[in-house]
Amino acid sequence: MTARSFDFRDVVLVADVIRDGSGGQPAHERTDLEMSEQSTLEYLIDVLTTLGLKVHHYESPALLGLNAAKHCDDIVFSIYGGQRSRNRMALVPAICETYGLRYIGPDIYGRIICQDKEVSKNLAKSCGLSTPIWRIFRKPADLEFIDTFPLPFVAKPLLEGSSIGISPRNLVRSAHDGIALCRELLRAFRQPVMVEEFVPGREVSFNCIESSSRTITAYSEIVIEGDPKYFDDHLFDADEKQYRRLARNVRTIDDELNGQDRKCLESLLALISPFGYCRIDGKHRDGQFMFLEITPDAWIAPRGAFASSFMNQGMSYQQVITSVLASAPPAPLHQSANGSGTMGGKGGEA
Repeated sequence: MTARSFDFRDVVLVADVIRDGSGGQPAHERTDLEMSEQSTLEYLIDVLTTLGLKVHHYESPALLGLNAAKHCDDIVFSIYGGQRSRNRMALVPAICETYGLRYIGPDIYGRIICQDKEVSKNLAKSCGLSTPIWRIFRKPADLEFIDTFPLPFVAKPLLEGSSIGISPRNLVRSAHDGIALCRELLRAFRQPVMVEEFVPGREVSFNCIESSSRTITAYSEIVIEGDPKYFDDHLFDADEKQYRRLARNVRTIDDELNGQDRKCLESLLALISPFGYCRIDGKHRDGQFMFLEITPDAWIAPRGAFASSFMNQGMSYQQVITSVLASAPPAPLHQSANGSGTMGGKGGEA
């Protein structure tokens, strides 16, 4: 597939880039983990230009807004991560809808409900998926009830992704430790804390790319080499995700996702559609999928679980990115095939 296959010629890539490394800071204390490494940006730009597309890169939603008038015939592709805002994942689609730009991925509502773990878990349950039991602690006074929660449990910031705030300590084995940790999380992140039952089992994800013709999926597992039961008593924490201390790989296990769970996952995706591309994380235990969280705009580097899942099925990295581009909503009928005319936003489509 080349640029001629798309109804756009230019891609507006919104991506904030990590440039200064960790500075020795523990990974779980960093708030930049949803930003992109320079290598990820370079991989994407290389593929997009190979496809014959012109790339415009902006590092922030603000810059996108300032330049919006230049891109009414283009497609916006955001891997923006942001920091310290519970609304950060909704900023790019909000700007796109304000200025009538077409974009890849969920709309404002879809991104907000995916980022809020409490809301997304309730939606997953309503679709028939199993979830761990959980409780939300919104202020320190609530923590007096933590000793009623079954052990072990996982404590995490409610509105973060990419394992921000997650270290081995977050797998809690005593109420005393849990209270201390939750106090720290409430103070550090200034948002509610979710406490959820720890589920031993395989670390899996349901990876999806949406298009008008069909949705392609890949069910995959993170495997720690030499220790297949590693996630029975460990978290996939920020340090391991960021610094890869252990040898690990991605194994695609499509035949292990049972039909009922697949239907439930598809029902969940229908609630947030259009979603463009996303990853639904969970645990696989006794032949069943257990929902943990949903991540639109999953990490898209070649070695990430999302891209690797499809590459294990025989796709090249270029084909993965091409499929993501094909998830763009169709141009409005009043726009001509060569990209002329005024764009309508995703929110205004029929």
